[in-house]
Parts: sequence; C-alpha cells; structure tokens
Amino acid sequence: MVAPTTASTTQSTTDGTAPAPVVDPAARLSRLADGYLVTAALHVAAEFGVADVLARGACDATQLAAEVGARPGPLRRVLRLLVAEGVLAEFPDGTFSLTPSGRLLRSDVPGSLRGAVRARGGLYATAAPALPDAVRDGAVAFERARGKPFFDHIAARPAELAAFQASQQDRSAREAADVVAAYDFGRFRRLVDVGGSTGVLLSAVLAATPALSGVLFDRPEVVTDADVPEGTEVVAGDFFTGVPAGGDAYLLSRTLHDWDDADARRLLSRCREAMGPDATLLVVDAMLPERAADGPAVIRMDATMLLLATGCERTAREFGELFASAGFALRRIVPTPSPVGLVVLEATPI
Repeated sequence: MVAPTTASTTQSTTDGTAPAPVVDPAARLSRLADGYLVTAALHVAAEFGVADVLARGACDATQLAAEVGARPGPLRRVLRLLVAEGVLAEFPDGTFSLTPSGRLLRSDVPGSLRGAVRARGGLYATAAPALPDAVRDGAVAFERARGKPFFDHIAARPAELAAFQASQQDRSAREAADVVAAYDFGRFRRLVDVGGSTGVLLSAVLAATPALSGVLFDRPEVVTDADVPEGTEVVAGDFFTGVPAGGDAYLLSRTLHDWDDADARRLLSRCREAMGPDATLLVVDAMLPERAADGPAVIRMDATMLLLATGCERTAREFGELFASAGFALRRIVPTPSPVGLVVLEATPI
C-alpha cells in the first residue's frame, strides 16, 4: 500500500504577508483517516509507561523495551510514528526523548493526559466500529460493540473502570481550577456534588471556600476510591433513585451529558425533590456552539458521547428547555477559562 504524499504548495499573496500553505486535499483526508494509528500508538505509549522512562533521559528502543517489557523492533516502529506526530523527538544516534506534548503522557506531571489516552485507546476505541449502527438505526455504539451499557460494562471490569476513572481524574483536575476561578461558591453553606466521582472538583471547591461543607454522592464502586477533605460526607447510591437532601446548592459536573433528555430530566427531578425552595442547582458542562468551527473540542466531546452512551452536549437553548421540563429556571450562564467550552449554568426551582 502506498499512502498519498503530504504534498503542499503555497498560495501567493498581494499584501506582503507570508503565503499560506495549501495542503493537498487527498493528503489531508488520508492523514485524518489514519487517526486510528495515532490513537493506537499513543495507547501503547501510555500503557507501557514510555514517557515515565524517557523522563529520566533519552534512550534507544532497545533500552526502552528492556525497561517496559516490550520487543525492541515493534516498539521502535511505534516510537517513530509518535516522532512523526510530534509526540517524541528522535536523534541521529537512534535515541528518543519527550517533546512538550509527550511530557503530558507522564503519570507524575500536572495536567497529565495519560489516563485520558489509556481510556480513549483501550476502552472508547473499541466502540468505534459500531458507530455506523448509531447513525443508521439509533443504536448506542458502545452497547452494540460490547454488549452492555457503558457504565454497567465498566462496573463489572475493575481494570476498565480504573482506566475510566483515571481519565476522569485527569480531566477533572484540569477543569476544577477553571471552575473555581470562574464561579464564587462563597454564598453557599452546604454543597451536594451529585455524580461527583472521586471528588476532584468538590475538593477544589472546598479548598477554595473554607466555610463550605460538602457531600460527595455517586455509585458505590466509585466513591470507594474517593479522596476528599476530612469532614466531607461521602454517600453511595443511585441518583436516579434519590439524592441526599439538606444542601443549599446541588452540583452536577460533567454528568448531564452522559444521558439523553429523558434520563437527564429524571436526574434533575431527583435533585429537585431533594432541594428546598431557596436552593441552587449548578450544572458544569461543555456548551455546544451554534457553529461547529467555533468550538471543535466540544464537537469532539459530543461525538464521543454519541459513541459511548445515550447522552449529548447541549446548546444554551437546549439546557434551558431541559431545566424547565424538570421544574427549574435557568438564571445565568458563567463561562470559564476552559479551552473545551466549559460553563457553569445556574438554575433555581420554579
């Protein structure tokens, strides 16, 4: 097989600016179609801990293979693909080192993406072949490919649950700082984090708001690994059955997008039942732009939800309609510095 070359030309300009490269459309499409190879190579690097070894210094494929338990020949070919994609650097003596992007595959750096890469390459990607079914007949691609709904599937498989939680923790750690920087939680006394996973965001909010007390609520297999400040109440349960009462603020972070409108409405209704008339609902989610080009990262997340579950990302109008159907009025939308379009939606009971 011969892949199209990445031929490009330059387009002349008349205003004295540098000419913009014109990429051959066939080469660009071919590169996009080969994205699965890049995902697979990144997954190998994340699974084998390649970046943690290279953090100690440049080494060749033979040395690296001995460290991580791999065969030198195949590993070198994967490493060179990652060089071609700017994740690693290759030197004339045959050694490899990390680029700034590659450093984010380390497990011990702020903003690490290792967990996210492992989840995407080892869990999410297995559903991709069934995406045509989702488009053709409305099936959930992950269920068609793996035989069970996403959350039921990972609950029964500790290794995949751990990979998913690591991915969530990576993302939550990055996004928590953005949320805390954008929204003032100081007027609340007791915050109930519904579907709060292991408590990354709740912990950041509590650290920034010393007078606030918190409740972390999620499934039993999730809160077992909770890491929250001393004094935080940890409650296990099913949020479709009921939500802890007694909070003056209820937080749903990256939770509503897991569910279609019917299930999201059920979840919001359980929150509404637990809330007093003066309580506040806070939803942290990415907001879909009106034009795809205005928010590519949110568009990719929406496609991920199409692959994995019944959920979706939503526009401001769709959030408002969803809240109203569950007895809430959307009061304001607070943007955050997040590069993935994250906002804090504030709503109150009608």
